[in-house]
Amino acid sequence: MLGKKFRKKIDVIAPKVAKPIARLNIHPNIISLVGIPLALLSAYFVLNQQWLYAAFMLAIASSMDLIDGAVARLSGKASYFGNYFETMIDKYIEVIVLSSIAFHFPEGALAIGLALIESYAKPRVALVIITDNRDWPAIGEHADRLLTLIFGMLLAVFIPEIANIATVRLALWLLIVMTLVGGIQRIMYAKKLIEEAEKKGKILPYLKKGYAHEEVE
Repeated sequence: MLGKKFRKKIDVIAPKVAKPIARLNIHPNIISLVGIPLALLSAYFVLNQQWLYAAFMLAIASSMDLIDGAVARLSGKASYFGNYFETMIDKYIEVIVLSSIAFHFPEGALAIGLALIESYAKPRVALVIITDNRDWPAIGEHADRLLTLIFGMLLAVFIPEIANIATVRLALWLLIVMTLVGGIQRIMYAKKLIEEAEKKGKILPYLKKGYAHEEVE
């Protein structure tokens, strides 16, 4: 939820940053890919517990998600695949950084799992009903998780521990709680959407053939 408010402010800045990049005629998907090496740099600094640099590189890596979209619109290269591709890169960035944090704090593995579950809860509905990328009432979304990590790292620069617990570990547990609650919220919202679609007879055709409880990946 905080991520959405923060993103609205960044959306105002992104086009200004994107203009000179668009003039270089760099494909938006390349800009999306730049997030991967930046995330690896963030992971390197995490492994060395250089939290300021780690937070800075993660912030830059995450910003690629906003810049690539702005460049795509300015250069007329926006595409449906680009929309899909940048989202996949977002997940790689998140997994890379959380995996590096897991070297110091094993809870990072739990954070990865819950983040992926929460992310999966939304598109999985599209295998049951026709839906769109509407706003789902859930905390712990992708932007929320990244902001939590970035702010936790920055705080750790000045306050390494709070009540004898590492500040980054506390931020990690906050992320875990957020994604756990957010995942449950999404499941309940999905239940509501599916029940509404069922009443209107809008369940996807292949499920109407009696495969309602068969797993489809």
